Amino acid sequence: MKRRMVFSMMVCVVVCTACGAEKAAGPGVGLTIYNDNFAVVRESREMSFDAGVNTVRFTDVAAAIDPTSVNFKCLSAPGAISILEQNYEYDLVNTESLLKRYIDKKVLVVIKGSGADVGREVSGVLLAAVGNDLIVKSGKGDIEIISRGSVEEISLKELPEDLVTKPTLVWLAAAEKAGEQLCQVTYTTGAIGWKADYSAVLNAEETAIDFSGWVTIDNKSGATYKESALKLIAGDVRRIVPARPRARMVEKFALAEAGMGGFEEKAFMEYHMYTLGRKSTINNNQVKQIEFIEPAAGVPTKKLYIYNRTQQADKVQIKLEFENKEENHLGIALPKGKVRVFKKDPADDSLEFVGEDMIDHTPRKEKLTLYIGNAFDVVPEYTLLDTKRGRRRITQKHRIEVRNRKDTAITVFVDEPFGAWVSWKIDEATHEYEKRDARTARFEVRLEADSTVTIEYTATQSW
Repeated sequence: MKRRMVFSMMVCVVVCTACGAEKAAGPGVGLTIYNDNFAVVRESREMSFDAGVNTVRFTDVAAAIDPTSVNFKCLSAPGAISILEQNYEYDLVNTESLLKRYIDKKVLVVIKGSGADVGREVSGVLLAAVGNDLIVKSGKGDIEIISRGSVEEISLKELPEDLVTKPTLVWLAAAEKAGEQLCQVTYTTGAIGWKADYSAVLNAEETAIDFSGWVTIDNKSGATYKESALKLIAGDVRRIVPARPRARMVEKFALAEAGMGGFEEKAFMEYHMYTLGRKSTINNNQVKQIEFIEPAAGVPTKKLYIYNRTQQADKVQIKLEFENKEENHLGIALPKGKVRVFKKDPADDSLEFVGEDMIDHTPRKEKLTLYIGNAFDVVPEYTLLDTKRGRRRITQKHRIEVRNRKDTAITVFVDEPFGAWVSWKIDEATHEYEKRDARTARFEVRLEADSTVTIEYTATQSW
């Protein structure tokens, strides 16, 4: 099966590599998204400079930008432009910002009319904008307190210079000579992330699955990345992130993308990188889905019934187990994500949802186990029959009854727990068992259709 995907290394290395290794190919956007709500943005633009010191405005950056991460580089003439100062302007135009800057300046307030009253205009100096009230000193010298609820319109003469319509980087830049230069700006931003979503379809015999995966990108960073070269990094990259609130925004969903130019996967430092083979536009406030692995058909799968009373006292868990190997039509690095499991209803060939689970980052050749639900027709019942206590030891007799109300035979694995701090041995038992680890004895029980099996065992624990 063809592999498709991509991952990355430490953030500082990614940023530095992105800043230093790109060729001056032309304007464009590159976007590397991490699976912890974080991204590196690389944008190249043609910019005009005068000889000497310039004030340069770089607009349309992400609202969630980390200004301390910005790196500027002149690609067309390395070293020809140097940045002396940088300001990040994020006080955007809104009613409150405008009124705050118009204190002691002239304004025109139009007050709504009511009934036969056509309303009126108040022209004067704005003294204060407090809560829901405007305080205006009219041309006659009168002080008027105007409720905002009665205001139809407020007219201002001009937009204050320190307000911007969109987040903007403002640089004091020194240029050796006048002219157009191709420059690249690299920065990190929050409020954009990706996750993997998987679909597993069980066959009729429940012995194999068809496995496919999609990338879901959620962009709330406050910027649109048009026709960007897209990379995804999967792995646990360490970052130092201060807590900060994030405003709620309206989401819109993009159509799922698939087909030509899918993701190519490779190891990258201690992570994995997935590179999209074509450019893609990631709009602000958009959730976009892109197929990132080709469907793997007929992946051999084991269906397991497991009873562990410390996890669920009265339920038998259903688990699916398969190996991420090439001979099973997989053998790829799978980033963490949710796996939704479906099975076809033979009555109408419709897919029905039968459970879901989360997987962690899973290298190739590793086993995956999905806990998808609890068995309806398999009923366990545990009873403690006897307890004998001695000095630093305890002997107990246990009974586990398992009732299979299905019309087919099944095998149930009964995992009996012991404390991690004790030594234990099973003195006698009605069934064979396997010591799985220091805390678990596993009994493998075969149940015919509509039958009951009872396990009894005596165990001594000492400490």
